[in-house]
Amino acid sequence: MVGMAKSRLRTTVRDMLLSLAVIGVPIAVVFAIEPSKAGTPVHVIDPASFQGNLDAARSAEPFSVLSPAGLDAAWRPTSENYRVAGSTAADWHIGYLAPSGGFVELEQTTEAIGGFLNDQHSNATQTGTVQLGGTAWQHYTGTAPPALKNLLVRTDGKSTIIVAGSAPMSELEKFAESLKTP
Repeated sequence: MVGMAKSRLRTTVRDMLLSLAVIGVPIAVVFAIEPSKAGTPVHVIDPASFQGNLDAARSAEPFSVLSPAGLDAAWRPTSENYRVAGSTAADWHIGYLAPSGGFVELEQTTEAIGGFLNDQHSNATQTGTVQLGGTAWQHYTGTAPPALKNLLVRTDGKSTIIVAGSAPMSELEKFAESLKTP
């Protein structure tokens, strides 16, 4: 009886190891073929979709919708949306991953800067003025939220234009200078 129990135990252990090999080999192959990627993946938006939404925003918004022009390929668009005026302010948003790896966004809204900062739970305060392409922009700085660390703000009579982000100020300035209407 003892010999038979040892034989069954060996068969059971051997079967377990074979089962693990059957499962483990395909998993190992997948890991070998698909290497892990370091860092956070960036979702770059489709240029055709972006253009369609930009055109739709330009036809719906009560102001001249801006978008960047002339930025090189190192600037990668990652988000965009618009909200038509109704119970809330009209708003056009574009987000970019800047060459430095920081984030830059354009918010163009019918809301005043104070309301925008309050809605975003930002502690940014005005720290000065910057001249970009002959236009004065108010410079705001803050610490929360991180996406609104630096802000450049101006109005055009119909909207508040906000360029904000975690990217260095030089990239925010370059982005602000690139903003154009059709």
